[in-house]
Amino acid sequence: MFNFGDEKIVLKNKEGVFSQKDLKILLCPKINSLRSLKENNLLLTCDDNFEFILNFFAGILAGKELFLLSDSTKIKDFGNDFIKEVPADKNAAGKAIDFTEFDPKNIFINFYTSGSTGEPKCVRKSFDNVILEVQELKRLFPADDDSVFVTTLKLTHMFGFAFAFIYPFYSGFIIDTDVIKFPEQIKADKYVFVSSPSFLDRMAKYDDNPYPPEYIYSAGDKLKSETFKYFAQKSKVVDIYGSTESGTIGYRTDCNDDYFTLFGDSKIQISENNTTVLQSSYFYEDKLILNDYIEQKGDKFKVLGRSDRILKVQEKRISAIELENYLNEHPLIINSYCMKTGEKVAAVVVLTEEGKEKLLKYGSVEIIKELKSHMKNFSSIIPQRWRFLSEIPKTQAGKTDRAKIEEIFNRNLSAPLIFDKKIKEDTAEIVIAFPRHSNFFNGHFPDVPVLPGVVQLLFAHYFAQDMFDIKLNDKKIKKIKFSRIIKPDKKILLKFKNNEKSLDFTYTDEEKPFSSGTFIK
Repeated sequence: MFNFGDEKIVLKNKEGVFSQKDLKILLCPKINSLRSLKENNLLLTCDDNFEFILNFFAGILAGKELFLLSDSTKIKDFGNDFIKEVPADKNAAGKAIDFTEFDPKNIFINFYTSGSTGEPKCVRKSFDNVILEVQELKRLFPADDDSVFVTTLKLTHMFGFAFAFIYPFYSGFIIDTDVIKFPEQIKADKYVFVSSPSFLDRMAKYDDNPYPPEYIYSAGDKLKSETFKYFAQKSKVVDIYGSTESGTIGYRTDCNDDYFTLFGDSKIQISENNTTVLQSSYFYEDKLILNDYIEQKGDKFKVLGRSDRILKVQEKRISAIELENYLNEHPLIINSYCMKTGEKVAAVVVLTEEGKEKLLKYGSVEIIKELKSHMKNFSSIIPQRWRFLSEIPKTQAGKTDRAKIEEIFNRNLSAPLIFDKKIKEDTAEIVIAFPRHSNFFNGHFPDVPVLPGVVQLLFAHYFAQDMFDIKLNDKKIKKIKFSRIIKPDKKILLKFKNNEKSLDFTYTDEEKPFSSGTFIK
């Protein structure tokens, strides 16, 4: 790992650049402090990528087994046999450390799956599994020597860990450890961009690509064709198929090709019952059973869908993917996601602009009736619960955020329609409308419906957290001012200003504000 000269620049952030010598100086007290602890299990979270990299190397060089946890709120679920914070004893800095004295085959790292379809699962790998994967990446996709690796991801996820950390560090590239949350934060002449499909979708939608990267790596979900084509005009795009358990299984570099090429020494076999069996050097077990149905063609394959998304309703079984595919054929729908909530099938639907206008004019009851009629041509099992959103919620890793979708249904509150959204580093704007048939207008007031102030505060809080990826206390709010009433079906501009210690919001139109306030962080 540390086989470059001490003066080699390996990391950078907004504070400056760090050579391998700087890294060793920062690591020594951490390593020696960890060696003094009897516990063998080291728990690492990732609020800061720079600190994570230091703690990771300190852990493996101290001989600890690492557990990478993306959700820091889960720390409380781990017992006293885990080291939950990396101490740094400055008095231990003088003790010698041999940075080349470790064997990747004897170092074990435990990852956790995203839990997007259930409880997160622990996946144990040897460091050697990851090294073999990045060696193949380096062979297949050689970047220029002076490229900087930039990412939107936490390094605790398998994709971010392998592609945005171990690959560039092993290959001698510089890693920018400042996590990108908005495109305008990217300021690099030559860089490799490791990101999620949802982030890339937003960049493509708003044509926000000021510094085209040399390479783009995307994983978590298949990259949309229009997004792929947008970036492929100026960059080499690599769409990755894989998982936490398997590592990289395949890749595609042609936006017109739906088939992935098998990665490295990966081998796939399809059994008689259509089960997909994988063998490769990138996981610890001899073989894995994949949750996806796959169509194979030589050294290429196409992903048909997940085998674990079978819904059982009224003693009948139906594929959620098949429901979505048929639902998406309706001319008013762009995308959808189906799941089971309680004993009912629920659907999150993204409408076209025509669909949104129709919903405003006729109400959700009429749209739902039309969609149900469409679905009855396909199946006797159809969604009974519906929500209309601007996009399917995604996790930071780019997977469908099932937990957020469940929260939307559990809240049992109609969502406003979203017509446009623009996000920058410290400002954001969203054009929304509150349909007349939304349940928060019930009783407020029958003859002249008015949007309640509490609903305005609720959605300002919700969209602020969603757009800036932050946590806000809904109890800490000041400077609330209601100037004019908001009527149903009217398009409103909701504006945000993200400050260091507060966040301002304003509901307005072309004339003057309807309401405003400030959330305290």
